[in-house]
Amino acid sequence: HDRLAFECHTMLCGRSVPVVSVFFGLCLALTLVPSLAYVYPCTHKSSSGDFYDLSPLTKCDLSGYTVGSGGGDDQFQVNICQEVDDCGGQEAVCQADYFKAGLASQGSFSDLPGGGKGLVLTYGGGDGAGCPHPRTSIFTFNCDPAATTPVFTYLGEKPQCTYSFQVRSSVACPVQQAPQRQVCPINVWLVPHTHDDVGWLQTIDGYYQSAVKHILDTVVAALVANPSRKFMYVEQAFFWRWWTDPNTSDTQRSQLKTLVQNGQFEFVLGGWTMPDEACTTFGAEVDQLTLGHQFIYNTFNFRPTKGWQIDPFGASSVTPTLSKLAGFDVQLIDRTTNKGEMEANQRLQFVWQGSPSLGKKSEIFGEVMGGGANGYCDWFFSFDFEKDPVNSGNVAQYATTFVNMVNARKGWYKTPNILAQWGCDFAFQNAAPMFNSMDKLVAQLQATQDATHVFVKYATLSEYWQAVFQAVNNNFGDFPVNIGGDFFDYDDSLWWSGYFTSRVQLKGIVRRGEATARAMETLYSIGRASGVAPDTSGTAANQLTPLRLANADATHHDGVTGTSVPEVVSMYENDILNGAQAAGTVGAGVLSAFLGQKTLEGDVAAGPALTTSVDALLNFKNGTIPLVLYNSLGWTRHDIINLPINRNDVRVYDAANRPVVFQVNQNFDVDEFNVTSTYRLFFQASLPALSYVTYFVVSGSSDPEAIPVSEVWAGLEDTTISNNVLAVTLSSSTGRISNVINKVDGVAVDLDLDIARYISLHSGAYAFTPKGNAAPLSAQQPKTTIVKGPIVTEIYQEFVCDGSASSFIKQSIRIVQANASADVQGALCVHFKLGVLPSHHEIVSVVRSSVQSAGVFATDSNGFEMQQRKYVYDLGIQGNYFPMVYAAYIRDRHSQVALIAERSHGAASLVPGELECMVHRNPDMGDGFGPGLTDTDIVRPALRVLVSAPSSVGLHRHSYLHNFPVQVFVAPSVQSVASFTSAYTSSGQFMAADLPSNVHLLSFAYLQTNQFIVRLTHLFAVDEDESLAVPVTVDLSKLFPKMQVKTITETTLSATKQIVGPAPSQVVLSPKEIRTFVVTF
Repeated sequence: HDRLAFECHTMLCGRSVPVVSVFFGLCLALTLVPSLAYVYPCTHKSSSGDFYDLSPLTKCDLSGYTVGSGGGDDQFQVNICQEVDDCGGQEAVCQADYFKAGLASQGSFSDLPGGGKGLVLTYGGGDGAGCPHPRTSIFTFNCDPAATTPVFTYLGEKPQCTYSFQVRSSVACPVQQAPQRQVCPINVWLVPHTHDDVGWLQTIDGYYQSAVKHILDTVVAALVANPSRKFMYVEQAFFWRWWTDPNTSDTQRSQLKTLVQNGQFEFVLGGWTMPDEACTTFGAEVDQLTLGHQFIYNTFNFRPTKGWQIDPFGASSVTPTLSKLAGFDVQLIDRTTNKGEMEANQRLQFVWQGSPSLGKKSEIFGEVMGGGANGYCDWFFSFDFEKDPVNSGNVAQYATTFVNMVNARKGWYKTPNILAQWGCDFAFQNAAPMFNSMDKLVAQLQATQDATHVFVKYATLSEYWQAVFQAVNNNFGDFPVNIGGDFFDYDDSLWWSGYFTSRVQLKGIVRRGEATARAMETLYSIGRASGVAPDTSGTAANQLTPLRLANADATHHDGVTGTSVPEVVSMYENDILNGAQAAGTVGAGVLSAFLGQKTLEGDVAAGPALTTSVDALLNFKNGTIPLVLYNSLGWTRHDIINLPINRNDVRVYDAANRPVVFQVNQNFDVDEFNVTSTYRLFFQASLPALSYVTYFVVSGSSDPEAIPVSEVWAGLEDTTISNNVLAVTLSSSTGRISNVINKVDGVAVDLDLDIARYISLHSGAYAFTPKGNAAPLSAQQPKTTIVKGPIVTEIYQEFVCDGSASSFIKQSIRIVQANASADVQGALCVHFKLGVLPSHHEIVSVVRSSVQSAGVFATDSNGFEMQQRKYVYDLGIQGNYFPMVYAAYIRDRHSQVALIAERSHGAASLVPGELECMVHRNPDMGDGFGPGLTDTDIVRPALRVLVSAPSSVGLHRHSYLHNFPVQVFVAPSVQSVASFTSAYTSSGQFMAADLPSNVHLLSFAYLQTNQFIVRLTHLFAVDEDESLAVPVTVDLSKLFPKMQVKTITETTLSATKQIVGPAPSQVVLSPKEIRTFVVTF
């Protein structure tokens, strides 16, 4: 029984391989540790009656102590009363001859020779290869009260194959005798759960009816039947349906409330969905989290404190930031690359700091679920209780399998606590038999725990983490730290970088739905808080709900990602479009009320009937059509309004009846949500912060200068197009842009704006796996038409594609002319019409430039903060693609080229000076991970290309201008401009002045009664800009002059918990801060 058990690894072909017997010069290897590593007492009572307890020296995380120096034969790794973990895959370490003194038996204790305070621990029975006797190690412990940290000394090898060590430690001093205790028991926290996709292979309602309803019905009954059982639940999209389902009884609701109160049923994460982390904006994530948290808090007076993002395909650095701000202390994730390395090096648990700018304010404790690709389903998959329920004949074998899994995992963690997350997709549809089997297994494990030292109990996620925190006394200094890092891309045999772009049309609808919701929410809040549109019946609030829910549903990690089956994709799209239409009526009603605010002796005139439909423009015959434009941003903006129209004999006027410069172009059908029309009407509009302004389209007279002629460009010589900011050269040799000069910044960049295609090899909805590099579409130049007008110069191009009889790729590059503002003059506005794509085609917009980027580029993380990326050759093309939600750039010391998107894409910089963005894909095949992807949509994405000196100012401003466009409301035709302005208040501003240019009004949303959520975010990171990446002050009491502020309370991100007492009206925002307030008006 007094054997010495060791385990040693050497390196072969980059993999750690067990070695049973090798010469000492390479590694000391004795007997292999058995599959069940038993743990023994670590105490000794001497012949003189002194009692010793060495267990405080035991490294339960199996890290051990390094003893000796110089490597080679004189350096060892030892542990006391426990084994040590393997070498961690480091060849140099393994070949340094670490002596792995492990524990398969207790060893033998003896008194200190010659008396004195101390003892001797001897391990023997090791491998005898090359030795006259089995290898032996002798530890002599000397009592040293001052040595609170043990001091190990290697004394040498004498006689041969006997290794002697001295240990001075205060732990080696006699202590009062106490009952013997087991060393390093393993606590296993069995947490039953289900992961319910909010749409994937079925619609949300399909999943609810076929699975989720039965899960919640039967789980509630099972928990009521046995108070020791526990369960956790995540997705409020489903729970809300169950809670409001007429078929859910009042008894079930009452039982569920009791289960929440007594800790049997726990809400974890608590968002509307478990959102995707690559394609979502941080604003959308905040909104869906708030929707779920508000429902939970208002229904159960419960606040989730644990994050659970276990199925999204990679993890964003924004996740810990939002989690911390929401009041979480932990975030669990699963789908990550190199999980095996993390297990071997005890890096599954770590301190995760999301934003270097926010530091501790964005810091949370993170855990990656072990268990390989099975991850959150690992335990559940290992025990098929549905086919083979637990009974008296198999319970012992089940228990052995369970203990083996525990012992295989215990070296992955720094504390003796293991989470056994028991569940998978739509698990527990018939909870009673599942829990019955689990009950029997738990009972068996508890009956044998004194022998196995594996202690198992049902738990909630909070109980598991409470144990982890207690084990380290809330001191996380020994854990690795991840600062500002994310977990993209995810590699599961193929790189999952295709979904960054999959279903381009859906991604555009999702982003437009978010912008519409924000605009209509702010309008509704303004109307209600000011009393102009009080909505006393709640009808308007109810009309906003469908869009809130649809937007939240689409954040799901099989929603905006485009990884669902076509039926479900259509569900997301239609729900958002229908919701946007309903929300538009709310905004129209509020604006109509403000337009009708002209008073005469206190009487309020009725406002005009507004609509978000452009039908009036399309069917415009004669008269004057008022266009009421709304700016939901907190800054003044000067934008180009672009609308469909079927006649060109029109003029545009402002509310003072002054002519406005305009332009009517041929419709090239490249604008998103394009409707059939003959022309596109362009004019510039200026709107103060958070305001509405009315412009007028008047029929009956034409302006030849505003109706430019479309000219086919012969390409005989280079052509340069300029405005006040840019000079853009169109090359006669390529037919494409070749050079861009930013005259304001003094930057000139050689720039080739091209389109190329990848041919799919094993691509699908999730994965991007091309056959090789992107290839040109054709050797032929694109057919180019140039339209020069007073508002925009439009370069329209049709690309010829080899192997195709017709062009399925068209783009329009718009350069805003000199009489417009710098907001839009500094960008090349690129609009695409793509499709129907041939099978196996994945299309990229490529910018080749003279920027010396050295293989480094940056993409934004969920539109929140830029994340630097570096090209890694070994990862191939697909492993170097990253999500771009708002922006990406390459830069050097003098110049920068950036892309701004209005939907999510995959982006890469595969060659220094190049930046490419995938704009459409039709692999027309599957990748083996779920539904295949056949996308025959014709899509119209848009990018802005910025050329400037290195700066983030344009990145942030254009990101918001591009993604939160001016909202257009159309009034019925009137007789004249004067007839409208005399009857209605044609403009209004709801913000006292512009917000600082580094601050964004993230939310102004109705909460309840007279309370509203106001969120502000600082746009810049530390050191991102000399003048703007600094703290800034905003006075909330003066922000909305039409509304009287009564109280201001700062809260957590989802507005469920007050942070401090009544907040001062003067709010200071530091770089990257998001601050949430509940304001009573």
